[in-house]
Amino acid sequence: MKKFTILLATAFLLLPGAFARADGNEAGEQKKKKFNWEAGVDFQYIFDNREFAYSDDAITPSMTVNTAVLAPTLGFSVKQAGKVRHRLRLGVELAHDMGSQTWDDFLREFLMYYDARVKANTGTFEGVAGIFPRRFLEGNYSEAFFSDSLKIFDRNLEGVLFKWRSERFYTELCCDWMGQYGYSRRERFQVISFGDWNVAPWLSLGWTGSFYHFACSVLSPGVVDNHMLEPWAKLSLADATGWQELSLQAGLLVSYQWDRVRDSQPTVPLGGEFVLTARRWNVMLQNTTYVGQNMLTLYDKADLAGIRYGHDLYFGQPFYTGFYDRIELAWTPAVSRYVDLKLGARAHFNANGFAGWQQEFSVRLKIDNLFK
Repeated sequence: MKKFTILLATAFLLLPGAFARADGNEAGEQKKKKFNWEAGVDFQYIFDNREFAYSDDAITPSMTVNTAVLAPTLGFSVKQAGKVRHRLRLGVELAHDMGSQTWDDFLREFLMYYDARVKANTGTFEGVAGIFPRRFLEGNYSEAFFSDSLKIFDRNLEGVLFKWRSERFYTELCCDWMGQYGYSRRERFQVISFGDWNVAPWLSLGWTGSFYHFACSVLSPGVVDNHMLEPWAKLSLADATGWQELSLQAGLLVSYQWDRVRDSQPTVPLGGEFVLTARRWNVMLQNTTYVGQNMLTLYDKADLAGIRYGHDLYFGQPFYTGFYDRIELAWTPAVSRYVDLKLGARAHFNANGFAGWQQEFSVRLKIDNLFK
């Protein structure tokens, strides 16, 4: 694990310099540097009412999320001849759950990250290191990997993120370090990746992957593996119809799960996921269907200390245990480039029928640079 971390850190430090040498041969490049102080503000208000009494709250509990989050940052950027940009930010995440009688946890987390962006001849490389917002991930991850709950309650990543973007291809690789080895705290990290290749205006091929290392603690020795890969193909008819989006995506979910202490061999569940999306006039209707085997084979099991794995081992929707269907209707009006507004509803179905639904409203104010 230490070798893996050192390798990522070395790559992060060397890649920007390598690209700069490849594209920075203009005369006087070192003289063309520009320093700027920067400040940013990210504000979110999230309302999500979840009603799952229809399935006796057996899969996921009913609850209401009503939270305001403010994340101001301050830092500076340095540009080198238009090819390389360095950015350093420090900030805090402040949050309050409406109706809470205490402000003890108002300060949720510190933010501090370095962001380097390099323009090469064939594309753009970007690397981020530190504690940074999850929104830096640009991949479209299935909720088999990350549930909507995780995106609300775990808003930041700790580690490194690499991105590469060219005219028809985008990929990202991230390592999120979640736990340091301790008496009851497990050492754990997750490596996630996304890729999207636009083969044609109407066809995209790509993948989504997760390598989750759920290691041991002093109290609970043993390692648990939970890895998942989804190669997918996406057919788009937006250009032909004039809609904002009209697409069908089909993916094959393959998982590798193994409790190395309790089980003699791993399980490899398989399943298919199909996503039909229609978007016009900023109104989206989306249907997601999963058909296959149980992707949460160890969810209800416990470690040697008697602690249930549950959400510590699985970050996706807990519905991916067999047949699952989700319908979402959402309106996202184009208010301004600084404001994202969403009003929506989601209904969940499993093999037993209607399982529950959600009503959602969210507002996000994003001002990346107050000085420009």
